[in-house]
Amino acid sequence: MKTKAIAGLGAIHRYSWVSLLVCWIIWIINAYDREIILRLGPSISESFDLSPDAWGIIASLIMLSLAIMPIPGSAMSDKYGGGEKRAKFQVPLVIGMAVLSFISGIKIVSQNIVLFLALRFGVNLGAGWGEPVGVSNTAEWWPKERRGFALGAHHTGYPIGSLLSGLVAALVLNWFGADGWSYAFFLAVFIAVPVMVFWSRYSTRDKIETLYRDIDSKGLTRPDALENLAGHRKGLLRKTIASPVITVTALTTLLTQIVYMGVNTVLPPYLYNVVGLSLAESAGLSVVFALTGILGQIIWPSLSGKIGRRPTIIICGIWMAASVAALYFATTSMLVVIVQLVFGLVANAVWPIYYAAASDAAPDGGTSTANGVITTAMFIGGGIAPVLIGRLVSMGGGWEASTGYIYCFLVMAGFALLGAVVQIFVRRVRSVSS
Repeated sequence: MKTKAIAGLGAIHRYSWVSLLVCWIIWIINAYDREIILRLGPSISESFDLSPDAWGIIASLIMLSLAIMPIPGSAMSDKYGGGEKRAKFQVPLVIGMAVLSFISGIKIVSQNIVLFLALRFGVNLGAGWGEPVGVSNTAEWWPKERRGFALGAHHTGYPIGSLLSGLVAALVLNWFGADGWSYAFFLAVFIAVPVMVFWSRYSTRDKIETLYRDIDSKGLTRPDALENLAGHRKGLLRKTIASPVITVTALTTLLTQIVYMGVNTVLPPYLYNVVGLSLAESAGLSVVFALTGILGQIIWPSLSGKIGRRPTIIICGIWMAASVAALYFATTSMLVVIVQLVFGLVANAVWPIYYAAASDAAPDGGTSTANGVITTAMFIGGGIAPVLIGRLVSMGGGWEASTGYIYCFLVMAGFALLGAVVQIFVRRVRSVSS
């Protein structure tokens, strides 16, 4: 049996690195546009006089819109084709999402809650559709042996986008005051358009063929066969759902996303109402975990290629449960920062591992469909989180009472632990990267 080589990163072809850079920037845009509304939660709630339950329902509906298009959209992407075809499929999604976000930030639009929410719903339709497409794009430009690293590096864009959302929200609120919160939605379009124009021209069949020949010459494993990138394959969704690795990992993803989005939803009002920070300070300080999230997304996904996806997921789940539970003790700004930094080491790291596990187990030509299942599960969890947070905060006495926030921290810790436990039911799958 031939043993595949594990090439150093210096041996990876430049086309892989360029694709990673582009997909990383796209991921920053996606994360920023998705997270910015949570950073602005207290400001939006004050502008429209929303109760915790009302804001929870609104945020939930916006987040659930992320779950509508990943499976049908990723299946469409697989039918259209992989490699350079998938890159071109991605272009209108990213630009369209950024344009809708820009429009939602116009003052006359943002003051109409129905129109504003409709546009944010549209933004997240595109963001949810674009996520598995972008993940698959990254996976198809890298050898399988380096898939964990590539997806981990790609996903460092999310904590950066999340961190950027907090910083921009804080700056906008400082510059324009509490009534100027909607201006934070303007940023994405100015990054998205030039990046996507470049990507549409850079991605060609010649580059994919050259890259795959280079992968072969170094004794590595192609991401997929060239014929599988042609598209129009049938039965991919049925084959994907039949995989226990993908379905159980999707369940873990759903549970973990409740935790992740729960923290994102609850921290800004907790810092504002309980710790006593200003609106701008609470927006900025609520994304501290993104700093260590960047580091974690290199360490854990790379480690998963050595010790296996499942053991890594279990370790990260237990770590996440302990760190979220520790927010119970974070009653000062300093303690909030310390706990967030610990939480951040795994908070963002798990997503590329879930996607790598799904990509490893995907049927031929079905990488995006497999990732779409993971994405859909993730966004269903994201839609559950705000409603759950709003209910728990209300049960504890409302925005200004600390009891409801304690309920949130403990319940989310339980979900994180449950996400690790269900991995026991995943059968071991032999692959070059697990």
